[in-house]
Amino acid sequence: MSKNIEKNTLLEEFLLSLTNKNWSESNYLDVIKESSSSEAVWSANFPLGLRDLTAFYIAQSLENISIPNKDQFEHLKTQERLEEILMSYLNQFNDKLIVNKLVNFLKTYESMAVTPESIYNVSDKFWRLIEDKSIDFNYYTKRFILMSVIVPTTLFWLNDESLDNTKTKDYMKKCFKRSMKIGIFKNNIKKTFSKFF
Repeated sequence: MSKNIEKNTLLEEFLLSLTNKNWSESNYLDVIKESSSSEAVWSANFPLGLRDLTAFYIAQSLENISIPNKDQFEHLKTQERLEEILMSYLNQFNDKLIVNKLVNFLKTYESMAVTPESIYNVSDKFWRLIEDKSIDFNYYTKRFILMSVIVPTTLFWLNDESLDNTKTKDYMKKCFKRSMKIGIFKNNIKKTFSKFF
C-alpha cells in the first residue's frame, strides 16, 4: 500500500510538469532531476522509467470507472454496458490537457513498446467489468475489436465540447456499428477454421 502511495506522489510530480511540458522521455528525466525524491526512489518505483509510469497512470485510471448498480447494469445489452463503461472512463478525466499529452506520447516512436499494451489493458478491463466469460479465440478477438472503438472514440472526445459529451456518445455508437463488421468477419474466420479442427 505504501508503495502505491509513493508511486502516486511521484506520478503527481510528473503530471504537474505537464502544464507547460510534454509527456515525453526528456521531460520525465527533467522531472527526476528537479524532484525532491532521489533518482533511486524513482528507479525503484518505475524500473522501466516512463514506460512504467505510463502503465501505472493508466492502471490507476481504470480503477476509477464507476458503473451503475448491478440491477441496473445487468438488464443492459453487452454493447450498452461497454458504452456505459467507456463514457464513465472518459468522464473521470477533469483535465483533457493531460490526456491529450498522453495520447500524443502514445502516438510517438518512443512509446511503441507501451502503446499496444496500454490500449489492450483498457479493453481487457472493460470486458472484465462486464464479467465476460469468453475463452480461446473469442477472448482475444473481442478485446482487439473493442480497441477499435476505444481509440477513435477517445480521440474524438478530446475535441468534443458538446453538453454532456453528446457528440462523443453518438460517435461512439457509430464506432460500435463499424466494429460489428469486424465481428462478422471474425465469425466467418472462426467457422472456416472449425471445419478443419
